[in-house]
Amino acid sequence: MTKTDILIVHLNGEEIIKNCLESIKKYTTDFNVYILLNGTTDKSEEVIKKIYPKSIVFKKDKIIGFAEASNFLAKKAKSEFILFLNNDVEVDENWLKEMLTTINKHKNCIACQPKIKSYSDRKMFEYAGAGGGFIDKYGYPFCRGRIFDSLEKDTNQYNDEIRVFWGCGVCLLVKRLEFLELGGFDEDFFMYGEETDFCWRANIYGKEIYYCPKSTIYHIGSYSIKKQGINIKKDYLHTRNHIILLLKNYSFSSLIKIMPMRIILEATSSIRFFPNKTIAGLMTLVVLPFEFIFKIRKERKIIQSKRQISDDQLSKLVYPRSIALDRFLNGKGKFSDLNFKINLN
Repeated sequence: MTKTDILIVHLNGEEIIKNCLESIKKYTTDFNVYILLNGTTDKSEEVIKKIYPKSIVFKKDKIIGFAEASNFLAKKAKSEFILFLNNDVEVDENWLKEMLTTINKHKNCIACQPKIKSYSDRKMFEYAGAGGGFIDKYGYPFCRGRIFDSLEKDTNQYNDEIRVFWGCGVCLLVKRLEFLELGGFDEDFFMYGEETDFCWRANIYGKEIYYCPKSTIYHIGSYSIKKQGINIKKDYLHTRNHIILLLKNYSFSSLIKIMPMRIILEATSSIRFFPNKTIAGLMTLVVLPFEFIFKIRKERKIIQSKRQISDDQLSKLVYPRSIALDRFLNGKGKFSDLNFKINLN
């Protein structure tokens, strides 16, 4: 099997890193582990060296964003493939072998994700990634197995290996050189949405992302955020980053068509999910214009100049309606409710 460098960004949590490394050691062969201790203050390093002494460990005294930390590790890695893995996961048998099979099977595939299920209830899909990621026409992400707050039970309904719009950064296998050539993760995202941004960019550059159902991992979810108690910051980053996704990756003609409705949806969300979402929306409204003028505009120009696939061509992987309206007004909580036909012909 091709050697893979597994990249883990870790803050604190001796038990979660122990569980993660033990499962990797049990179910994986031919790999390296690179770990960045990102402002770690507990005894995680001792645990890491005890469980897997061959781990290559780096340290940052001050916490940096997940996107920046992941890029740091990607540049340190040496193997053909890198695998971004959250510290709060447990992997299962053949998890990496099956993903390598998938990524090597498809000519233009640059990345793939496994089936991601709940750590606490292993019959259920997990919020992050589930059975592969998509977006609607207004840029809202959703997954097979998870639409906003609605999670599905895994009954093998998503056991088909398919092309998806985005793969989840909780566990994402990527070709290292192409990841770096495409610019890696946008470090301005700090955390949340950086993998969707990367996958969108890959798509418009003519690359493909796949979902590998034969590989399964179990995810706790938002461990570091919960420990730090920064939910308003999480809401702000979600709001801001998913607007930046649109501004960077959509063509100008597409932006003109979808932005008025997106603004209405964001305003409605700010009222519905008061006060956190309201604060997040106001923060985004204040900050984003300056970010666009000084940075996003330049990034957008570079991305659009390298575009190989038009929005029309990519629309086969984009849900043509509002996923928010279908979920909260029409009660569609399952992927099968959407009647979303993924047309790859």
